Amino acid sequence: MDETFIQRKHTAAVVGSMVIPKHCDPKTVYTPKDIQTDMLSEHGVNLSYMQDWRAKEKALQFLRGNLADSYSNLPKYFYILEETYPGSVVKLKKTADECFLYAFVALCTSISGWQHCRPVVVVDGTFLKSAYRGIILTASTMDAARTILPLAYVVFDSENDASWKWFFEQFKQAYGERPSMCVVSDRNESILNATSIVYPGILHYSCMWHIWTNIRSKFKKGHLQLHELYFATARSYTLDEFNERMSKIEEVDPRVKSYLYDIGYHRWSRVHATLNRTWTMTSNIAESLNAVTKDARELPIFDLLEYMRTLLERWTNEKLLKAKGTFTFLGAKFNKELDDNRTLSEKLRVRDSTDHIHIVLDSVKRNIVCLENKKCSCGQFQLEELPCAHALAALRHRNETYENYCSPYYTRESLLRTYEMSVNPLPDESKWNVPQHILDEVVKPPTGDKRQPGRPQKERYKTYDEIKSKKYKVSCGNCGGEGYNKRSCKNALKKK
Repeated sequence: MDETFIQRKHTAAVVGSMVIPKHCDPKTVYTPKDIQTDMLSEHGVNLSYMQDWRAKEKALQFLRGNLADSYSNLPKYFYILEETYPGSVVKLKKTADECFLYAFVALCTSISGWQHCRPVVVVDGTFLKSAYRGIILTASTMDAARTILPLAYVVFDSENDASWKWFFEQFKQAYGERPSMCVVSDRNESILNATSIVYPGILHYSCMWHIWTNIRSKFKKGHLQLHELYFATARSYTLDEFNERMSKIEEVDPRVKSYLYDIGYHRWSRVHATLNRTWTMTSNIAESLNAVTKDARELPIFDLLEYMRTLLERWTNEKLLKAKGTFTFLGAKFNKELDDNRTLSEKLRVRDSTDHIHIVLDSVKRNIVCLENKKCSCGQFQLEELPCAHALAALRHRNETYENYCSPYYTRESLLRTYEMSVNPLPDESKWNVPQHILDEVVKPPTGDKRQPGRPQKERYKTYDEIKSKKYKVSCGNCGGEGYNKRSCKNALKKK
C-alpha cells in the first residue's frame, strides 16, 4: 500500500480523535481551519486544509458511527420510545426491500397537551443536511403562553403526495379530529391534496407570509406600497377595513387583487376566515422550530430523532416551571395584550343601550359592544377572543371582571395542563431491554441518491424580502431618520 496514503490515513485518525470533544454539540461551529489553527498553536504541527478536513470527518465518524448503520438502530429506538412513553405514536415505514421511507414520532406529552390548545396545526418542512437526502417535517401549535408546542416530527426520504398523505394518516391516528380544527402551511400542493383526503372536514389556511413572497416574485410593480398594505389587509378586523385596503391594492396593481381573489380571501384574510385562528396567521411557529433544529439536521437519523426528543424534554420541563411561576389569570403575552387594551380603555366613555349592549365613545367614533355574544363592532373582540379596549370599558362600566370573556386557551390553567405530563429521560442505551425480533429487524438506508460531491448546501435560498431586510439601512447624521442621508435631509438640525 502507498506510504503516503498510510501516513494520510493515520494523521486523519489521530487528529480526528483529538478534536472529538469539539464536535459533541451539533451547534458548535468548529471548522477545518479551526483545527489547523489549534494544531499549530497547541502542538506545533502544520497540517494542510485537506488533512484537517479529513480529521473532522473522522471525528464525526467516531462520534456518530456509520450513517447507514444509523437506520438499522431505528426499530430498537422506536421500541424503547413506546415502552418509556406509553400512549405515544411512533411509526416506521419501509419499502418492500426494507429501505427506509418515513419515520413519525408524536410523544404522549404532546398528545395530552394538544387537548388544552387551540386546534390549529401548523406544518412546515426543511431539508436534511446529512449524506442521505431527506426532509424533516414538524407539526406544531401555540400554547397559552403563545409559545410553540411541538406536536410531531417526521422524516421523509422525499417530499411528495404519498409522504404527506402518510404523515396526515399518522397524525390523525395520534391526534384524531377536533371541532374547529384547521391546518396552516405554505401553499404546497401535496399538503392541500393530503389534507383533503385524510381530513376532508377540516379547513386549510395559507401562511400570509408565503403568499407575500409569491406576490413579490410574480408582480414587480409597487412593492414598497404593497408590502405594508397587504399585511394590513390580511389582518383587518372588519369587512369595511378589508375592502378599503383591497381597493388601495387594486389602485397600485390590479393583478395582485386578482391573484389574492383566486387564492380565496378566506385562506389568508382574518376577517373572511370561517374558523378563528386568532394570532396564527403564518407558519412561523413551525419555521421557528426548524430554525432551532438547524444544526441537528446534519446528524444521522438516529441522533436527529433523539435530538428532537431531548429538545421536547427540555422545553416541556422549562415551560412547566414557567407556568407554575405565572400568577396572572392569562399567560404572559396575552396578559400583556390585555394590559395594553386596558390602558387604551381608560380614555373611553360608555353609554348603556340594553343590559348587554353598550355604546363606547372616543373622540372620533363610536363602537357597539355586545358582552353577551362577546363581540364588538371594531371586530377585535371576537377575532382575538380577548376583550378589546371597548369591551374593557364596557366591563368597567358594569363593574364586571374580564375573566369570563377570554378564550380558555389563553389561561394559566390551560398552560399548566398542557405541560402536566413531563417527558422523562430515556434510559442509557446499555440498559435497553429489546426483544430479539426487534433487534433482528432490518432497515436499510433510503434508495435515493446520496449527497453530490463538493460542499453541501447549508442554507435554503433566501427570498428577496429576507435578504433586503438584512441590508444596511441609510440613516441621517443630522436628524437620525432612516432612508436618507445628511445631504438630502430636510429636517431641522438635531440638538446636541
